[in-house]
Amino acid sequence: MSYAAAQIDRILASLVRFGRVVAVDYSQALATVDFDGELVEGIIWLKTRAGDDRSWSAPSKDEYVLVLSASGDLSQGVILGALEQTKFPNAGADANPVMVYSDGTRIHYDKNSHVLNIQMAGGGKVIIKGDVQVTGDITATGDVKAGSISLKTHKHGGVQGGSATTQVPQ
Repeated sequence: MSYAAAQIDRILASLVRFGRVVAVDYSQALATVDFDGELVEGIIWLKTRAGDDRSWSAPSKDEYVLVLSASGDLSQGVILGALEQTKFPNAGADANPVMVYSDGTRIHYDKNSHVLNIQMAGGGKVIIKGDVQVTGDITATGDVKAGSISLKTHKHGGVQGGSATTQVPQ
């Protein structure tokens, strides 16, 4: 095989490659990928949005990824996505979208029942900065508080029979 033919063969073989992430530099948004013993540093990963609206979902160490490389040059590669594997199996098993995080937190949307289910791991919580408006019922198995006033345990002063009203909760 001539040198030119070998170069074309090498370029074609490196246009699309599978590899394993061995390190992630979060501050630079770059990964080091192992392509069967060939380590390539400085590979960016595809974001779903990167303009006025932006998203962030960094690859994990040991994640198996698909890399597209311009002109077959792996140093110009871009991680396009990831493939499930034994260590990181599929998060779902049907048409409903699911996100599973490394701590066990799970977000699942059931498109048939129209239910968004968020299961926080280890006593986690959801924090919302801003106003919340709900159209519909709110059901809570725990306590509901407004400031330091508990819906379950608050007390009222000035309780009288008849048409009198109570004082504000304590």
